[in-house]
Amino acid sequence: MKKIFLLSAIVCLFSCLITSCIKMMQEANETEKVHMITVSYKVNAVTGFVPYSGEAEPDPSFQTKGLEVNFINYQEGSSFKSVVGDNNIVTCSLTPGVYAINVAGSVTNPKGTYRLNGSSLNVPFTKDITPQDVVSNPEYTINICPAKVGSVLFSEIYYCGVAPYYFRDQTYTIYNNGQDVFYLDGLCFAQLHPNIATTNLPSWPEDDGRENFVYGLVVWQFPGTGTEYPLQPGEAVVLAQEAINHTVNNPASFDNSMSDWECWSGNALRGNPDCPDMPYIFWWSPNKMQWLTSVFGAAFCLFRIDDAVVNKSYWEQPGHWQRVVGPSSTRYAKIPADAVLDGVELLTSMSALNMKRIPGFVDAGGTSVETTYIGKSVSRKVIGKRADGTPIYQDTNNSTNDFQVNDTPAIRRDSQKIPTWSRANAL
Repeated sequence: MKKIFLLSAIVCLFSCLITSCIKMMQEANETEKVHMITVSYKVNAVTGFVPYSGEAEPDPSFQTKGLEVNFINYQEGSSFKSVVGDNNIVTCSLTPGVYAINVAGSVTNPKGTYRLNGSSLNVPFTKDITPQDVVSNPEYTINICPAKVGSVLFSEIYYCGVAPYYFRDQTYTIYNNGQDVFYLDGLCFAQLHPNIATTNLPSWPEDDGRENFVYGLVVWQFPGTGTEYPLQPGEAVVLAQEAINHTVNNPASFDNSMSDWECWSGNALRGNPDCPDMPYIFWWSPNKMQWLTSVFGAAFCLFRIDDAVVNKSYWEQPGHWQRVVGPSSTRYAKIPADAVLDGVELLTSMSALNMKRIPGFVDAGGTSVETTYIGKSVSRKVIGKRADGTPIYQDTNNSTNDFQVNDTPAIRRDSQKIPTWSRANAL
């Protein structure tokens, strides 16, 4: 009898365990079932002014059909890819959430080759969005400003400093990646606002429209009357916050005393008297101690406004500067989108891509050394070599893809050449 009772108890217990397991498996399966939604978005290439409403006429000479679109949910660590189809509309199935939408590609027309990169951040998707919804609502549109593939670009930036808290060695290398000579005379080099990556983006007056401009904190300008400073293909020019042998002050730093120019702000106790000063032509509130960009990572662009004489008086004229919406009196240089030749956005870390603060036509991504005071730099990836051994760098207008992190900074990395007029030839 006891055996029968024991056997019955075992059978009952086993049955309960099976029932419990089945229930747990059912619950797990139900949990794994993620509700998918289908969303559509319009991708327009616009060469004219984009009003604040976002309603702008696409330029038919820049077709976006076939461009790859990446929907990234940084919070969940997921991404979904699709391709722009007919009527410039992309459709994608994804899970509900807040997304960054990145568009990347290029097109060649009689005017040249153009990057068609753009992005839209913090876009909430909670329900299906049909192509019909997109047509009737400009909110579901990314307007891309085509960026002509140029020759001059940033090839390396050293910004993070080195321990303990040494930052005067910040250095910038600008390179001719093209096939023709580029004259640096009058080229502008801008540090953009905001100074660090943030989700709290500034609001600009509605009259400026959407992403028709980038806004400069500081603008430096190469000297010259037009043809004094030729940069041949494969040659690089080096700019420094302070052009000295920094290992004298900090053995963990490096020597950038052979830089071509110093971005000097007026501190008589600092700087290299043998290195020419690059003049700043815009700086609303100059820091006379030094030009220090964020060791967490700033954003920069190279630009040239061809139809104007750009100097200090240019930035004093109404329409060439702007203030943010609010009580601030600070002025920022108003840089037209079509004047930008290259740009790089440096981030506090790569996990901060959802905090991009400059438009996708300047840089569709971002790059980072991940932390401060570690003596590392970022530089472009080499994708080829010229016959003379100088590098050909990757330039997709997306720093996430184009840049790599180096353990130490270098002056004219990858066998870049020195211009014949450079002071570095005599050092």
